[in-house]
Amino acid sequence: EPLFRSLSILQQTAKVNFMDYIINVNESNFSEVWAAASQMPVVFNFISPREVASIETDSLLRRLADEHPKQFLLATVNCDEQRELALQFRIQTIPTMYLFADGQPVDMIHGAVSEQELRIRLANILPKEQDLKFNQALELLQDERYAEALPLLKSAWELSDKKNSDFALLYAETYIVMKKVEEAKEILKAIPIQDRDSRWQGLQSQIELLEQAAESPELQQLQADYASNKTPEVAIKLANQLHQAGKNEEALTLLFDWLKAELSVANGELKTQFLAILSALGNDPIVPKFRRQLYSLLY
Repeated sequence: EPLFRSLSILQQTAKVNFMDYIINVNESNFSEVWAAASQMPVVFNFISPREVASIETDSLLRRLADEHPKQFLLATVNCDEQRELALQFRIQTIPTMYLFADGQPVDMIHGAVSEQELRIRLANILPKEQDLKFNQALELLQDERYAEALPLLKSAWELSDKKNSDFALLYAETYIVMKKVEEAKEILKAIPIQDRDSRWQGLQSQIELLEQAAESPELQQLQADYASNKTPEVAIKLANQLHQAGKNEEALTLLFDWLKAELSVANGELKTQFLAILSALGNDPIVPKFRRQLYSLLY
């Protein structure tokens, strides 16, 4: 079961199983290409190798496909070889291009056009910047590179003027997987009431479970112990428990308060614990802040 229950569903609409996004269409693969048109922009390019204008247009489209990698599928149909397909599309002029977006034909180009005009018309079906960032984030999430995906998800959501709730939900879900409850709660609060569906409810339930786990009897006992007996040894145990509960900023702040007084406190064990938590957090945004604070004590 994937960490993100919705990730596999979202990937179906964000990615297509074509390696280079340029394909020569024939009767055997036509149904697969046709299905792709509902998932991503597709340009059906009907050509004939006997026509100079057709060859030039095909070359231009291939260059544009290279300039916009994975943003649209260039589906080339050789009308000399695939006469049945050409008949289905009622091709009368070579070259002819059909531009599809969201599974619907949005433009048709008969004959050769200038590069400038083709770029303008192609731009009408290309993904928006927020969609590109969202798809990049999906690829990072597949590799469990959560911290790297977060700024992309944030940017995608903001570029949509915070109107795309799919972006927001995955943004919140990423924080939940990282056990960052407060950040996730703030995002979920911003989602409009009409978009608070079963997925939104499910994320709220995950947050409740994390909050319950964070207030485990062990943590509560250590907090009580520390309140009555503030020693570095108890501080180390409490910081470790806070880290396990995902309360990393609280854990690091607790340890740093001791380090400010003495770097070698507890024979250096407290500093070791502080560095261990920083190392475990990897690319977490709070890491640079606490590293700078530690360096300020060292130099």
